[in-house]
Amino acid sequence: MPTFNPASGPPRNTTPSLEQYVEAVADLLTKDKVCSISEIAERVQVSRPAASRAIRELAEKEYVDHKAYGYVDLTQKGHSLADVLTARHVALYEFLTDILGFDEDWADQEACRLEHQVEDELVARLAKLREFLVADGDTPSRWREWLEKSQ
Repeated sequence: MPTFNPASGPPRNTTPSLEQYVEAVADLLTKDKVCSISEIAERVQVSRPAASRAIRELAEKEYVDHKAYGYVDLTQKGHSLADVLTARHVALYEFLTDILGFDEDWADQEACRLEHQVEDELVARLAKLREFLVADGDTPSRWREWLEKSQ
């Protein structure tokens, strides 16, 4: 996968919470052609009214299409944001596993949390550092050996 590039997506003008809704809609749409407020609420683990408010806000920002009592779909802008969030997640996950040697399950959960909290430039630099270190196939394993010994 290419290095994360913060310029590849729309500017970030959403909250971490709204980003989680975009991810939930994108994930639900990969499993089915449509998704409902109820499914989104279940995925994000909130009440239907809370999910409805968030979807209304995302619709105002043009990330989703949603008619009252209808299904929710991502707009092109929403798909772009979902793609950027996925790239951020992958970049953080790969750094946590490949360079820092964390367990895959833990790294996945932590990447999910971090992707909404850290700035794009930090993610981009971590991705570039990972790419640099992995290019020298021996460096990540020597680093992890050193890290294990120093703990």
